[in-house]
Amino acid sequence: MVEQPFECPLCAGQGADPFLDLRDEMTGGETQYALVRCRHCGLLRLHPAPDAPTLAAAYRSDYAPHTRRGLSGWAKGRLEGRSVRQLWALFGPPRRVLDVGCATGELLVRIRAAGNPDVFGIEPGAEAAAVARRRGLPVILGTLDDARLQAESVDTVIMSHTLEHVADPLLTLREVARVLRPGGALVLWLPNASSVEARVLGRYWIGYDAPRHVTTFTVATLSQALLSAGLDVDSVRHEAVGLEWAWGLRLWLRRRAPSVERVLRRFHVPLIVAATPLALIGALTQRSGRIRVIARKPA
Repeated sequence: MVEQPFECPLCAGQGADPFLDLRDEMTGGETQYALVRCRHCGLLRLHPAPDAPTLAAAYRSDYAPHTRRGLSGWAKGRLEGRSVRQLWALFGPPRRVLDVGCATGELLVRIRAAGNPDVFGIEPGAEAAAVARRRGLPVILGTLDDARLQAESVDTVIMSHTLEHVADPLLTLREVARVLRPGGALVLWLPNASSVEARVLGRYWIGYDAPRHVTTFTVATLSQALLSAGLDVDSVRHEAVGLEWAWGLRLWLRRRAPSVERVLRRFHVPLIVAATPLALIGALTQRSGRIRVIARKPA
């Protein structure tokens, strides 16, 4: 039994069961965070949810998604470039594109360079937002709720590894539905808790990433959240990227053999490439650790 009262932010069900005890493996912190599973819909959630000071401390100046450079930054750029080409029907003009949690703006820069200048972002991190603005991107500092955008003013909303970070994912998705034009699309990338990686790597799966990932979705719970927000699931793509396996090994070693992990850190991208066959197994069995979901607002 979970001692503190639990109300699920997805189904409003009362009560949850312990699932995993997590620590901040990215920083090596010793504070424990309880990941629980809603008894009614199965949503995985940190409970109690981390407070504002805890989250502020968790997003350090060296937070990886905001500081990728060198080979790692090049690899991320290649993946984003491929996504822009694959999804150009959703990203290209005359569509107005919003990236919620745009970080330093790499994806929006690529969409703009490919031929669509009508892009903008929302980012709660002041340093990351400043970098994006220096790239000439219009970026609102804060959250989607803070932005108070006009209803039905956006054609495509991007949330790339963002939804798992927000305090109330259903409220955020309902705001996405409000700002989307009829027939508009939401493109999500996020971890999949019903994956091979999550099962094998356990607490070292980067998809849990406590305390930054407040909620962890499966395909089923994400689909329920989208439908509850008024969005129809269009497609679910299981991606074959070895990143979860590479990070899982590194985080496991970081606790047990930190000197070895420091060496592996220099070979992070080759490690991802070497782990791609493992990720391919997850993709082929529809149980990949990384999924891309497209949902649409009814026309």
